[in-house]
Amino acid sequence: MKKKSKAKRIIKISLFSLLGMLVVTIAAAAFILYGRIATMASIKHVGSDLYTMNFQQDYHLDKALESNIKTENDLLKFVCDDMFFGYQIDGNLEKYACSAFVTKTPDGKYLGGRSFGLGGTDTICVYTHPNNGYASITTASTDMLNVGEGSAYATTSLEGRAAMLAAPYLGVEGVNEKGLFAALLDLDMGETHMDTGNPDLTVTMAIRLLMDRAATVDEAVELLGNYDIHTGHGWTQHIFVADASGDGAVIEWHKGKMKFVKSPICTNFRLTTGLAELGPTGNCERFDTLYKALGEKSENTAEDAMDLLEDVKQEVDENIHTEWSIVYHLTDFSMDISVDMDFDNVYHLDIKDF
Repeated sequence: MKKKSKAKRIIKISLFSLLGMLVVTIAAAAFILYGRIATMASIKHVGSDLYTMNFQQDYHLDKALESNIKTENDLLKFVCDDMFFGYQIDGNLEKYACSAFVTKTPDGKYLGGRSFGLGGTDTICVYTHPNNGYASITTASTDMLNVGEGSAYATTSLEGRAAMLAAPYLGVEGVNEKGLFAALLDLDMGETHMDTGNPDLTVTMAIRLLMDRAATVDEAVELLGNYDIHTGHGWTQHIFVADASGDGAVIEWHKGKMKFVKSPICTNFRLTTGLAELGPTGNCERFDTLYKALGEKSENTAEDAMDLLEDVKQEVDENIHTEWSIVYHLTDFSMDISVDMDFDNVYHLDIKDF
């Protein structure tokens, strides 16, 4: 009898131990997956081809900065290892043509204007609020992850929502709570790959870094000077930055060195060449349009700024055109956005909309 009782106690203890381990495992899995599930569930269709996402998962920026990421494939592998437990997703990063500027409003605030093209499918605005960085709203094309209209998966499908977990590292522009505006624009030059011994950083990671860690143009320039920049998809890029004081600059990389020039406007040609610094007009029709308009009218409302973006929109055909035009309110941490050149429908977004 004693042996049977002892055996029953051992079995009971073992069962309770296994149950306890199961509960702990389930709790740990729930903790790990909660942020991903909540983020995926947060994707909302605003209207037209526009979506929003409230990112509630740690995207481990410090880990990314230490991972020697030099290419788009390196970046996608990092995101997949970190978010998808190693399951790989495909990217589709292509060349794009853009315009950006900063302007003062009649009431003394500042706006950042930005148009993004050419082509693309759906547009997603991503609100991030990390524990160790500034809150920000960044914008990306879902086509960069082969998601959206015309792609294999719809943006709001389970597969599309899962793929969008990579969105924090694919933003091509954004604004943070301190009023820093940063935008990535292509240059018609070969890829840039610096090798000075500094930590490595791709240009889309640079946008993420600036959103999380920089509050002013000067801080942005200083921060990026600490990294070896790597561009991708066969081209090089430069970054336009502006802040809530109205300061604006273009940061570029050429022959292994970072350069910058103060400028309130940026399009798709280098501004750090000697000729461009002496006189930047005559290189790009969109730049000249913005230069003339801002020179004639130094203060603009948000509606005026959107009108300027309409003036520099691009339309090659029904599939190749300006995907979005955004006026960022640098002082108020919000944005007005028009997608697919539908300037009759402008959506205003702030953090309450995510």
